[in-house]
Amino acid sequence: MLDIKKIIQYPLPEDQYHKAVFPKSQVVIHHTASGPSAEGVINYWKSDPLAVATAFTIDGDGDIYQSFSSTYYAAHLGIPAKKIQALGFADFATRCDTLHKASVGIEICNWGGLTKDAKGRWASYAGVVVPADQVQLYPDGFRGYKAFQKYTPNQLTALKDLLVYLCAKFNISTKYNADMFDISKAAIGGQNGIWTHCSYRSASDKQDCHPQPELLALLASLSNSN
Repeated sequence: MLDIKKIIQYPLPEDQYHKAVFPKSQVVIHHTASGPSAEGVINYWKSDPLAVATAFTIDGDGDIYQSFSSTYYAAHLGIPAKKIQALGFADFATRCDTLHKASVGIEICNWGGLTKDAKGRWASYAGVVVPADQVQLYPDGFRGYKAFQKYTPNQLTALKDLLVYLCAKFNISTKYNADMFDISKAAIGGQNGIWTHCSYRSASDKQDCHPQPELLALLASLSNSN
């Protein structure tokens, strides 16, 4: 169970998010494509003139950082209007912003997709070598990669606790959506539930989150608790 007193408050300036309250119907899980520091991620957002951020970030140790109230919102999906239009939504010009207002974003600090370096080691796009025991292999590939950095047990525990808390707070369904690891018309249509960034974006530009077996088990456990 989440002890909200243990959530680390690391606020963004008020011009880095939208201080307006809208009903929430979705939780969207992301990973940062960065190192383990949540503070580093949030500091980067502070340097961005656009209000792009998520309310929560889970660092490499599984500590949860909060940068603004979950009742507020910021941009975190970035769905091109043309992609939304192609799916048949008449409100393609405004739908992404509508989804931002209705969703709570969670970032997991994780390097994401990995490729082999000159020495045959799995490394991030930034050249950071990821230890073999932290590598999740996908022999058939996932969104252009054969390997990803694993989400750690502590991160997954924190994620589960946070999902349970947020879904109860906002009456969001914990039913497992099997299509959450690819573009989902249901997600873009605003269907109530837990989704990933992959649910909204194509394989060519986003790969968070990857379907690590432990993450799938976590999501299934929430679904079975309904």
